[in-house]
Amino acid sequence: MKTFVYVLMLLLALFITSCTSMLYTSIDVLKPAKVTFDKEAANLLVLNNSTPQPATYGHKNELYGETKKNVSVNTDSLAIFCLSVVNEEFQKNDFFQNSQLHLPSVNIGSGFFNTNAPKPDTLKFMSQLYNADVVLSLDKIMVSDRIADYYNYEGNFFYALLEANFETTWSVSYPKLNKSQSYIFKDTIYWDAESYLRKKALEGLPNRYNALIDGALYVGQSTMKKLVPWWDKEDRYFFSSNNKVIKLGLDSVYTKNWNAAISIWEKGLPKAKLATKAKILHNIAIAYEISGNMPKAVETVTKSLKVYESASVIDYNHYFTITQYKQQLENRSKEIEIINRQLGVK
Repeated sequence: MKTFVYVLMLLLALFITSCTSMLYTSIDVLKPAKVTFDKEAANLLVLNNSTPQPATYGHKNELYGETKKNVSVNTDSLAIFCLSVVNEEFQKNDFFQNSQLHLPSVNIGSGFFNTNAPKPDTLKFMSQLYNADVVLSLDKIMVSDRIADYYNYEGNFFYALLEANFETTWSVSYPKLNKSQSYIFKDTIYWDAESYLRKKALEGLPNRYNALIDGALYVGQSTMKKLVPWWDKEDRYFFSSNNKVIKLGLDSVYTKNWNAAISIWEKGLPKAKLATKAKILHNIAIAYEISGNMPKAVETVTKSLKVYESASVIDYNHYFTITQYKQQLENRSKEIEIINRQLGVK
């Protein structure tokens, strides 16, 4: 695969808001995928190895005051929409040097209820045809959906729901290496509507067929977060107080001058009382994390926790904040090791 230009420094979306004695910021954090591709893989083939779900399987109506019943919905195009999104996303993000899509299913005669990875001779033929060294195949896409409605006696209105539970089975295969790994992913999507009139509530739901197509598109997007590292937002909380040192450091936080904030806080540590010292160290740790120095961030928050535990008076909420942040950093450090392997970073 291509090696991403990967900078450990976080992309920061800094919009700090005040709460009781904390300052809140949201940061963008790179999260690891569930799949780690071989670092030598460069050319990907996205392959359809699925069999359409029978129209009469998995679709139910559970309407208020009526007997539950199965209904028929055409779902033979779900794989096509899902795979198209996956391939399009791979082409946009350049995770592989090349990504190609084979939409006609290579699954012949196994039936919907038998889930198998592509046969070795099929993989060999398709990989040669597309010059691919890794094959991502969709071996099954299944949806269980229901339309239901309820009467809310307290609010005196009808509530209608369309819920779709998707389960996809994927295989990642390396034909030349004769190795393969299977994965099962699950996604739940729902639409709802409410009205004082039952008919209007039900009419507020989308067309069932169209909704399942939208669901398949969503599954394709969701699957990408499981295949390649992805960005997510996490919250961080700086301690705020009337302490002069903490306030001066926070002035630099507002301007995103992390080195200045660290310098101010570190100079104020020797004269600070234990509880205040612990809060300053906690703030320094966040600044180190945002600056991209994870080892220093972990080291500093560990000091913060030890200092706070030695204080004569401990505020449980503050202690919990430091403990929780230490756990977040330890988790992030483990995730970064995984991400580096997934991105081919030494």
